[in-house]
Amino acid sequence: MRLSLFQRFLYFGLAFLILYIEQLPAIYLGTKSTNLIIFLILIMLLISGATLYLGKRLGLLEGFKLLNSKKAWGAICLTCLGILLVAKIGTLVMIEEGITNTANQKVLESIHMNPIILITRSVIMAPIVEEVVFRGLLMTRVFNSNSIVGLIVSSFLFGLVHIPNSIGAWIIYGGMGLALATVYRTTKKLEYSIMAHMINNTLAVSMMLHL
Repeated sequence: MRLSLFQRFLYFGLAFLILYIEQLPAIYLGTKSTNLIIFLILIMLLISGATLYLGKRLGLLEGFKLLNSKKAWGAICLTCLGILLVAKIGTLVMIEEGITNTANQKVLESIHMNPIILITRSVIMAPIVEEVVFRGLLMTRVFNSNSIVGLIVSSFLFGLVHIPNSIGAWIIYGGMGLALATVYRTTKKLEYSIMAHMINNTLAVSMMLHL
């Protein structure tokens, strides 16, 4: 599908708008009010559902029934291994830099979010929104799904929004974006990158809650 420059610009604006909406609940993430916690969870689930619906309407998603195959889970597991590899490399680089944690992780830990809010935001909303934005809209609409430039730009912007504070952090988040972009470029299945992103964030959140 060939798009005009104006259409590409509109899709870029839409991507920015979705990211902005995703961040709106952030100012209340540290709340201890039960009513506000419930309200935030509902809002985040609404944002997630609306993003999935938009992705479906734009032809970016086919449906999670695609995950009912060994091929799908092979691609997802391979992507998760790639993310773990770049995370390990990035962590080693951070140690050499004398940095113990990424800025993004420090922010999440300092807020002291309610566990249910943390899970809803990190495991459900973030993977859905970020994959539709960076892999779906940017790679497929602003560029195209086979574009190397689109792959690099989407990976760079993905890393950037995670506020990297060191070379190691760039490797962790930029590398994660690259792994997710690669599986999407290879399979053309946004569902695969969403699921790999969810699994990775589930592991990260589990570690945070355990500690």
